[in-house]
Amino acid sequence: MNLLRLFLSLMLWPGICATALFLHRLILGAWANPSFPWMGSAAFGSGLLAAWAAFFFLPRPRGLYVLGHELTHAIAVWCSGGRVHSLHVGDQGGKVVADRVSPWISLAPYIFPFYPLGAGILWLAGTRCWPNAAHYPIPFLGIWGAIWGYHYAFTLALIPTRQPDFLVYGRIFSLTLIALGNLLVAALLTWAAFRPTPASQTLILLGSEWAWTYTQIVHWLSGLLLRYLPHPA
Repeated sequence: MNLLRLFLSLMLWPGICATALFLHRLILGAWANPSFPWMGSAAFGSGLLAAWAAFFFLPRPRGLYVLGHELTHAIAVWCSGGRVHSLHVGDQGGKVVADRVSPWISLAPYIFPFYPLGAGILWLAGTRCWPNAAHYPIPFLGIWGAIWGYHYAFTLALIPTRQPDFLVYGRIFSLTLIALGNLLVAALLTWAAFRPTPASQTLILLGSEWAWTYTQIVHWLSGLLLRYLPHPA
């Protein structure tokens, strides 16, 4: 099973590169729009950088992070039709005891973080209740950037550790899924924020990027085989 997961991880690495290229092109397409919201993007980026600086130079809100982390595990269990028997949270770590486990349950907090997505949902709900709030997005984007910054800082800090979530299904397999999941979430949020292309066209572009990447790998491998395998006499 470990060899199968390693094989699946290796097969997904070109897809990760294809998704990263797709995200890059999506961002470039948004930047090319004359109405690109530079102020909002600057506020989000400033919040992100401020959170990273605070993470390294100020006391870290570890207990708060662990709470959101374990709640995401619990939500993933419920979404899978399972039952959560207990949830423990402390400054040094937490634990969810449930009736099932899967890669989705183990890795959900690293791909669908509780606080950033929760803050985004609250903002959307708030703009529906108070439409005038939609005209003042800059403060929210700064705060949202800081929340995402803390999420990524904690996630990157956990990667070199012996985090149990990574060891259940193997570190390489887990980190591969985390990288791919985060790129897809970033692409989805980027598209939702800027809408540089229609949804159907965006999906076609993503599929085309994957198809082109894997086709190039097949051509490269075919060339190697033709070059180094012995030719029949």
